[in-house]
Amino acid sequence: MWDDNPSRLQRALEEAIGPEAVEFEIRFRAMFGGIMAYAYGRPFASLSNAGIAVKLSEDDRSCLIEKGDGYPLRYKPSDPPSKSYTVIPKSIVDAKGETLKKWLTLSMNYCKSLPLKKKKTRKSKKAF
Repeated sequence: MWDDNPSRLQRALEEAIGPEAVEFEIRFRAMFGGIMAYAYGRPFASLSNAGIAVKLSEDDRSCLIEKGDGYPLRYKPSDPPSKSYTVIPKSIVDAKGETLKKWLTLSMNYCKSLPLKKKKTRKSKKAF
């Protein structure tokens, strides 16, 4: 883990994806002191003081962990490791090259294959 700035990570992500961000329908939302990145209306990356963590298929997740020095996301050392998100190594993020774009694109394409979560409907309060 490292102490990173989510806004800096957002810029790195935007630079890596470039003009294709429009195609992927990339959006950002502030969450719990960090930023969640969405593609096609689905969350695909967590940007926090822990770095850029992406949601990947099991095979891609294993590859990033085994060959790319990635590791399961933990916002704090005492938190259990995430079963969904894997942190992209800082060296890859700082390089801002094709390797970062590769992992982000794998994540966005994987998340596109997942079903959209249904929006919760608010129950109207009855007046008494």
